[in-house]
Amino acid sequence: MNIVFFGASKFSRIVAEYILKSQHKIVALVSQPDRINARNNKVIPSELKQFATKNNIPIYQFEKLNRDGEEVLKSLKADIFVTASYGQLIKQNILDICPIINVHGSLLPKYRGPAPIQWCLINGETETGVTIMRTELGLDCGEIYLTKKLTIEETDTADSLFDKLAHLGGEAIVEFMDNYNDLILKGEKQNEACASYFPMLTKEMSKLDFNRETKKLVNLVKGLSTNMTAYFMHNNLRYKVIFAKVYNGEFNREAKAGEVLFSSGKQGLVVKTLDGAIEIVTIQPEGKKQMLAKDFCNSGKLKQGEILE
Repeated sequence: MNIVFFGASKFSRIVAEYILKSQHKIVALVSQPDRINARNNKVIPSELKQFATKNNIPIYQFEKLNRDGEEVLKSLKADIFVTASYGQLIKQNILDICPIINVHGSLLPKYRGPAPIQWCLINGETETGVTIMRTELGLDCGEIYLTKKLTIEETDTADSLFDKLAHLGGEAIVEFMDNYNDLILKGEKQNEACASYFPMLTKEMSKLDFNRETKKLVNLVKGLSTNMTAYFMHNNLRYKVIFAKVYNGEFNREAKAGEVLFSSGKQGLVVKTLDGAIEIVTIQPEGKKQMLAKDFCNSGKLKQGEILE
């Protein structure tokens, strides 16, 4: 099959790599326009653009796909369009060109929306997967052709789960295209009664409130690892929390939420929460690199008994 592939992120690039190695042909790629890094004014090409350059595949970067892309996409005469983490809503004029198949990072109809992988972790799910579906007007509501499931491990973060689901999505889309004539006739409508939608992540979500349940805090840290990253403030400095887990050892249960229970190279960094304690495993102090919290505690900058904001 001749395919035009739409995407932008690392997730997209991994899925495209599977198609490239298959019997099918990517005739062109569509990605987001290059962005400018505000700090150094350098151009930042998407991962998919880098993939296009490496493999000599034509790439188009429409500022507004529905306005600017129609005639170009018609001229490519593809059999299907495949989207994976593309980032622009597709309107009817593009939908009418040829079938559009989306690789979605959840088990639809649950977790519709732009951040399904992160929200699965934030909500403490133990299972997720990918869905191969038809793109229609509306958000992630088209017919389902194929699903593949994946168990979420305790150690998974958004980073690791993105990679796992990208590879699973690559396998799934190639399987779908290999069996296109059969599967396209077996599409199933989604059960709207079981549908759930979750919105974009916001910066406001990332500040940790230790007056919350431990498990919710741990899940939030996992879910935000790829995006804006969870953090807390102390003495006007920001400390990013890269990974954390529920602390199961003995501690003073009369301590206040946000109180540093332990801060040492031996015991690590443990903070009181609403219903227990959270152990911060990997931390990134402001202006520093990521490090193990146990190593950071040797600096003495967070002391036992201090209250974190």
